[in-house]
Amino acid sequence: MFKVFLVEDENVVREGIRRNIQWEQYGFHYTGDASDGELALPMIREIQPDLLITDIKMPFMDGLTLIKLVRDELPRTKIVIISGYDDFTYAQQAIRMGVDQYLLKPITKDKLVGILAELHKKMMEERQQQEYIEHFRREAQEYENFSRRRFFERIVTGALSESEIINTAESMNIDICAPFYNIVLFSLSSAEYDGSMPESYTDDLAAVQDEVTKLFIGRSDLILFRWNITTYAVLVKGSQDEIESKTINCIKSIRDRCTAAGNDVGWYIARGTPVPRLSALPACFAEASRILAYRYICPEEHILTEASIRNLRKNNDFQAGTYGKEIDLEHIRKFLSSGTEQEIDDFIEQVLQNVGERVVSTALLCRYMAMTVYFAAVKYLDLIGSSMDTIWSADFWPNDSISTAEEVRNYARQVIKRTIVLRDCESTRQQHVLLKQAMDFINQNYSDPSISLDKVAKSVNISPNYLSAVFSQEVGQTLTEYITSRRIHEAKNMLRNTDLRLSEIAFAVGYKDPHYFSFVFKKVSGCTPSEYRRGTGSEH
Repeated sequence: MFKVFLVEDENVVREGIRRNIQWEQYGFHYTGDASDGELALPMIREIQPDLLITDIKMPFMDGLTLIKLVRDELPRTKIVIISGYDDFTYAQQAIRMGVDQYLLKPITKDKLVGILAELHKKMMEERQQQEYIEHFRREAQEYENFSRRRFFERIVTGALSESEIINTAESMNIDICAPFYNIVLFSLSSAEYDGSMPESYTDDLAAVQDEVTKLFIGRSDLILFRWNITTYAVLVKGSQDEIESKTINCIKSIRDRCTAAGNDVGWYIARGTPVPRLSALPACFAEASRILAYRYICPEEHILTEASIRNLRKNNDFQAGTYGKEIDLEHIRKFLSSGTEQEIDDFIEQVLQNVGERVVSTALLCRYMAMTVYFAAVKYLDLIGSSMDTIWSADFWPNDSISTAEEVRNYARQVIKRTIVLRDCESTRQQHVLLKQAMDFINQNYSDPSISLDKVAKSVNISPNYLSAVFSQEVGQTLTEYITSRRIHEAKNMLRNTDLRLSEIAFAVGYKDPHYFSFVFKKVSGCTPSEYRRGTGSEH
């Protein structure tokens, strides 16, 4: 039903229109009326009618003034004017202001019903078109996320100047300007995720990823980006007075969704310190990233802060005593399984701080630390079935020359980096197998109207989040784009080589609605299906 509102100063006319029309029969819901524009305006603002019927000549606020205000505030509202023969000049002005129809007094029921039927048809077509656009936009969201990820990477690595950030954001329809900024990073993965293999599909993980990302839909002050396969970033915007509270509320909202998922989902959150300009975002991101890397050292702390890190150091210094604290092999294993090359230096620093300053100043214990890192790497690579030929080479063996904290840092960096490279090679090998399975599934099932990212992910038993990120990275298209292009390619073959009707072709390639099929076809191909069949359309 479309909402209709009437403005007419003559009580008899107003009552006659309201009572003599079976509004719902013609697809309208009568929401109210008023005797002049001044009374009507606040009611119109609250109701936001789809159709406004208004007289031109009225006391206090005339119809032309009302039309101008409604056009500015509710541009999609259809407007029908009521005028007399002597209102011709006013009617011309109203037409120039974009009214859709006019009723000449005296008003007859048949004339009004005819206009309502005509407008209803037009409004239904526009609503359907808007639904098509929204549907297509939702399908394109995956590509938008991929583009935003690359944009965010360029911001936090300092690859863009402030003016370039603003211009790029404007082209992507992102409102990025604000007095103050902060960055919140959060990591989401299945509790058993191992970086050596694609993340398995679990209903709990898929649900919490969906719930968390929904938090940021329509929020101009909280802009979500993906950083890597398991980590997201939120750019928090606000005034100097509100940036801190916005950051805290953002963290609380993410935490609430994650804790509801129980122990099957691993999650961690870290934040930076607010900064007053876009050019300072790389430093803000580096701080948040450094803090987030502590998730490998203190896995029980889900919300990581500078304060929690200081407490951890104090506690470890107390426990270390004279001889230091042993390296926790589980911390190293966890980092080797899911850490990134960008986090290596922060992680090594955390390990050194965790075992205590006295330990890393002792030559014997420095060599012990080097051997511990080495054997942790060997054990991990053996666990994932990766080739360890290079790790076994003399270049990677710990030796007696390692006697200072700096030499431990350099050695650990070399071994851990090589281990992560080998892990990622193994992961990539498995990715290629799973991507082929995913593409085979799409090629066999693209005609299924219900096919989706989630359904394809289930078919190959990997998380939708993981599949989305990897598919875009490896194929150069998002999964949704690939499905759409596969459907349109097959539709083109049918249009040129069969006599099937457009509706039959639409159903055959997976579209329940032939009109939406035509909409997508034109979006992708630059011409309608009929034009393509006739050979008169110009393709993109």
